[in-house]
Amino acid sequence: MARPYPRTVSNTWWLKRWPYRIFMLRELSAVFVAAYVVLLLVLVTKVHDGAAAFEGYLDFLQSPLLIAFHVVALLFVILHAVTWFQAVPKGLPLRRGEERLPPALMIGASYVGWLAVSVVVAAIFLL
Repeated sequence: MARPYPRTVSNTWWLKRWPYRIFMLRELSAVFVAAYVVLLLVLVTKVHDGAAAFEGYLDFLQSPLLIAFHVVALLFVILHAVTWFQAVPKGLPLRRGEERLPPALMIGASYVGWLAVSVVVAAIFLL
């Protein structure tokens, strides 16, 4: 009996369709978020070590390379949040009586919650 012919898949399979590209970008975002968490943990330890250590690390964080990293990390976090909000109605189908809540309502509620938390955090740090 002949074995089935193994299908070959190119290394750029994810470039062929837009949803695949978004999926790969979302997966790549985890690397940037993990690196950002490491930077944040180092910042916490530097603050704990004292003012001199904190000042030196603050200068490091203000370098153009790190500012660019923060911008890219922010864009990846926004992509991650948007794709997560779009997946909420599929993963958590809520019902009101016998009918399902419209997906647009669930997605909109997620955005309103995100905006509310962002306003509270901005008010805490800017006021």
